[in-house]
Amino acid sequence: MTHPWIALGLTKGLSDIEIFSTRNKTMKLTVYQQSVDEFVQSDVESTTIRGIYKGRAATIRFENRDNANVDVLLDQLIANAQAITLNEPAIIFEGSTSYPEATRVPFDFSIVPTATKIQDLKQLEQLILNHDKVSQVQSTVYYEGDFTTTLINSKGLSLQDQTTYAYAYASAVFAEGDDIQSAYDIAMMHSYDEFDPKRVAQATIDLGVKKLGGKSLPSNPYPVVFSNKMFANILGVFTSIFTGESANRNLTPLKDKVGKAIAGSTIQLIDDPRHPSAFSQSRFDHEGVATFKKQLVKDGVFQGFVHNLKTASMAKTEPTGNSFGGGTSMTNFYMEPSTTSFDALIQPIQTGVYITDLVGLHAGVKTVSGEFSLQASGFKIEQGKITSPVKMIVVSGNFFECLFQIKGYASDLYFNTSNIGSPSVWIESLMIGGE
Repeated sequence: MTHPWIALGLTKGLSDIEIFSTRNKTMKLTVYQQSVDEFVQSDVESTTIRGIYKGRAATIRFENRDNANVDVLLDQLIANAQAITLNEPAIIFEGSTSYPEATRVPFDFSIVPTATKIQDLKQLEQLILNHDKVSQVQSTVYYEGDFTTTLINSKGLSLQDQTTYAYAYASAVFAEGDDIQSAYDIAMMHSYDEFDPKRVAQATIDLGVKKLGGKSLPSNPYPVVFSNKMFANILGVFTSIFTGESANRNLTPLKDKVGKAIAGSTIQLIDDPRHPSAFSQSRFDHEGVATFKKQLVKDGVFQGFVHNLKTASMAKTEPTGNSFGGGTSMTNFYMEPSTTSFDALIQPIQTGVYITDLVGLHAGVKTVSGEFSLQASGFKIEQGKITSPVKMIVVSGNFFECLFQIKGYASDLYFNTSNIGSPSVWIESLMIGGE
């Protein structure tokens, strides 16, 4: 049976029409000094209607699903299409041959009593406050989300997907004399029973205490090991250079590099929408194209860009299922890990720097040239071991040169909340600005 909005759009002269909706149910709890400081619940459904009128595609978005508004909105969509003069492909997708099955059963976090979540947050805060080096816990946060996407169109396509996850952390301030440091550890969960306040508290304390007493370093080139979290953040800044959109706009140095080496011969960069360790999984993109695992860099060689329908048509290639949020983006983009432990990775380094914190990842990075200069902190590596903390340093280099200077990487693959993943990575030499 044809959806009434689609039927109405077709009677108004739209050649094709698509309805894409998202329902985001979220809850955020914050505890401060053993009291609930914030409790916010949200249930928001938004809809995007995309239609083609006389060969031009236009889009409208709204949150009010009152059917009485749709007639006016469709008229506005047609007016928007008539105003478009740019000659670009206008496509409503008929559907992929097949779609992957869901590999993870969504967990209903709402079945866990709110009182239990509050009690666990209070326990997390108190366990950290009990340590004598902690001067304050600034906030203790729990967040859960249930995200459902639905897509139907005039070509008979009908799809639905759902993903759920939650996370919790406590941001603590550690003090020793005049030295003040902050630390937190994020616990990501696919089900609530994965939340262990004692483990999160201990990880936060261990990190905060280790940071105390840090000093700067003499300015010199050093071997640098980025923690898995920090290299994932760096990769995240550069994801746009792998998109067909950036290629069309000449905003990526990779435009003429397909089939050429852009990294060391052991480097594999992959986009996998259903990676078991990532916290979000997608069976289809926002245009209805089936998602699939794709290797963007294989043995150091660039394999090609990710595309939505429009950029794929312009490049005369197939879409890759990467249309999200009105543009093109990665699903779960990561650097493939090795089987080497972190301790074995750093064992050959006699004098180096292990970086665990970076500041200014957007302001201090130029994505087209690859240049970066970032405030950093972390630890010394001496005779193959992590030793004293380091602070007030600046790490500088070039991302594209770093890809060729990777000496090794560990087995400790980590995905951040933006679904970017990396192991810890050893760069042969980077400039450290310090004393």
